[in-house]
Formats: sequence, C-alpha cells, structure tokens
Amino acid sequence: MIPVYTGKRIIAATIIATLVAGCTSTVDNLPFLYKPEIRQGTLIDEEAVDKLRPGMTERQVRYVLGPPTIEDPFTDNRWDYVYEVEPRSADVEAVSRRLTLRFDEGGLSGAQGDFVDADHPLSDPTG
Repeated sequence: MIPVYTGKRIIAATIIATLVAGCTSTVDNLPFLYKPEIRQGTLIDEEAVDKLRPGMTERQVRYVLGPPTIEDPFTDNRWDYVYEVEPRSADVEAVSRRLTLRFDEGGLSGAQGDFVDADHPLSDPTG
C-alpha cells in the first residue's frame, strides 16, 4: 500500500530540485571557489623562437621548442605550434600564440607567427 505522505514527499523533492537548479549560476560566481585557468598547446616564448636558425633539422627544432602541437598529415614540411590560456579567474590574462614552421630538404626554411618579425632570419614574407 502507498503511504499517505508520498504526494508531499514528491512535492518537497520537486521544490528542492528547483531551488538547487536555480542556484547554479550563483555557485559559479562564489569568490572562494577555485577555478584553474586552462592551458593548452606547446609553450612558445620569444627566447626559444630567437634560437631558431635556417637549416636546423627537425630534431634540433624539437629540442628547442618541443614537439609541435599540430603536424599536418597532408603537408609533411609544416609544423604548427599553438599555445592558449583561457582565464577562469581575474588573476590571469588570456594568451594566444601561434607559430608555423616550414621545412625543406635542407632543414628549417621559414617561419611565421608570434615573435617572428620581418628582421628574423626565418621571416617568411610569402606566408
């Protein structure tokens, strides 16, 4: 037999569920809730990019920059490095860095992206 209070329990559970669902946006804004930033990709810094020189082998480039974030399966001679930081708190700035390297038979031949200025030895004006 079904207890008499079943209807009241269902109503109480529904009200509690509604109240909890309404508080989800409030929970995200709590100042004491830790939300780490999201870091993705291979860290690219200006010092490492300055070490790159024409003719470097793929192995030497991996030693300086680390493994590429993207190795294009359709273009064997192109490596892409991407680094993104998505802030989830007020302490961290958003960061987006990109670097594309091109290789030929003789090694590293060109680069474009962040930290590659027009006077860099690997500057690739053709893009």
